[in-house]
Amino acid sequence: MNAVLAVGGVLLYALVAVYVERKLAAWIQDRQGPMETGPYGLWQTFADILKLLRKQEGVPVWAVRPMFLFAPFLALTAVVGALAWIPLLRPSVDSPYGLWLAVSVLSLEAVALFLGGWASGSKYALLGAYRLLALLVAYELVLGLLLLTIVAHYGTLSLGEIAQAQTDLWGVFQSPFLFMAALTWLGIGLMVSHRAPFDLPETESELVAGFLTEYSGFRFALFMLAEYALMLLQAIWVSYVFLGGWVGVWAPVLVVVQMVVRWAWPRWRPDQVLDLAWRKGIPWAFFLWIGEMLWHI
Repeated sequence: MNAVLAVGGVLLYALVAVYVERKLAAWIQDRQGPMETGPYGLWQTFADILKLLRKQEGVPVWAVRPMFLFAPFLALTAVVGALAWIPLLRPSVDSPYGLWLAVSVLSLEAVALFLGGWASGSKYALLGAYRLLALLVAYELVLGLLLLTIVAHYGTLSLGEIAQAQTDLWGVFQSPFLFMAALTWLGIGLMVSHRAPFDLPETESELVAGFLTEYSGFRFALFMLAEYALMLLQAIWVSYVFLGGWVGVWAPVLVVVQMVVRWAWPRWRPDQVLDLAWRKGIPWAFFLWIGEMLWHI
């Protein structure tokens, strides 16, 4: 039942988020956005979903068929599985290692994207998959160091206990290193979600659609649903860990922030993204961890 509720909630959220992002993109680019289907284009997302579901799915003859077909389901399952560790959905699994377990489950989403790109048999999809692999190791290390920073401050990775520890004062105000860790998590969240300006696996201006090049119809929709669910997951984590656990207030705002950044900030070159993640991100996260431990001495 919890899984059904989680998937249903993700579907409802995605319908709203796609419409909101289109309108935000139109506002930033000084245009109207969807206007034709329904009042103010409210039914445009439904129309696009029906179009995707009615499309014939093609599988390249040179693709590794089982992996190609399985990858989109694995991507969505990994994100929903990580959402299941949120106390709001399943209080009984709020263990002292809940956040670490959720991040571990989420790592399967990147594996699914790599499998999809590699199994497509397309040079563009393969290049997108290899770019993801180069970025994956870096941002997973940064996330690991941020988790150590959180443990150094709260003494637990239980989202429920972390929220309770912020009853009187939000985490971002309890320590300067935790404040910087919150900003770092927001930035890394864009890499984890594969969103511009750090969308190396896709970069449609260079690689057609990257790992998504050979996907269409229902399986393409699954990848898109996983991406939007991942944006929500990152927003929920930041709200729980740094903003007092006020998920209902801050999570939607943080999702909108991710959307605005995508459309307002030009895409970084691959070498710039990798330099940021490897040469700056990892040492910076290590500094935050050491600084947080020294702060409590």
